[in-house]
Amino acid sequence: METLRGFMFIPKKTLLHSLDPRAKAVMLVFYTVASIILISPLAQLALLLSTVPLAALAKGLKRWWSTLKAALLLATMILVMNIIISPEYGIIYATATALRFLVLTSSFSVFFLTTTPEDLALALESSGLSRDYALMITMSLRFVPTLARDLQIVVDSFRSRGLKLDSGGIRDRIKSYATILTPLIVFEVKRSLMVAEALEARGFGSTTKRTLYKRLRLTVRDCAFSSLWLIALVAVIILKALGILV
Repeated sequence: METLRGFMFIPKKTLLHSLDPRAKAVMLVFYTVASIILISPLAQLALLLSTVPLAALAKGLKRWWSTLKAALLLATMILVMNIIISPEYGIIYATATALRFLVLTSSFSVFFLTTTPEDLALALESSGLSRDYALMITMSLRFVPTLARDLQIVVDSFRSRGLKLDSGGIRDRIKSYATILTPLIVFEVKRSLMVAEALEARGFGSTTKRTLYKRLRLTVRDCAFSSLWLIALVAVIILKALGILV
């Protein structure tokens, strides 16, 4: 549960919260493209550090940090696996790959901390995506923290009944965790049926045209925010082409 806290929206009155999701999506494009084209660990570290002020601006440093700490374990595994599987690339490449994962985790955490699932769905629809696909993507992202919370409930329930999940060898732990899959699957199937009934009760899919209660509109501030990230992205690409950044 703590791992995914950085991807759960928190209502705050900040600049990032007030921005259009499409403007913040440009920020994600910058971090995604920049982290892919840059291969230097120092460049990746600079990108990662640049997300810290954004998390502070979103007033979500605590949640952001809890998710980043959990991501450090996966980043370490990525580092080790790259060294083992691709030793010819060296430790520099492996370090850059691990840091790239942290950059993406950090930037997406800032996005989801400041964007509601409803606004994300509206942004996807406003961008021309089908309502069905927009709902599918939004619900997939929305229920990841819910799944984590349900898993914690099931684990706590089994622990209260004496199941030891953190003791014994690897084989014993796998068997212990396998026992929680059945109630978790039943839990989520029931939840999916509830969601399906809720959508049916609200007439989802009954008409191809619908009116929106809320419409997203890009403001001057949104355009300025997007422009800054686009300029930064172009600058990174040019510096990369000139060999100044690696």
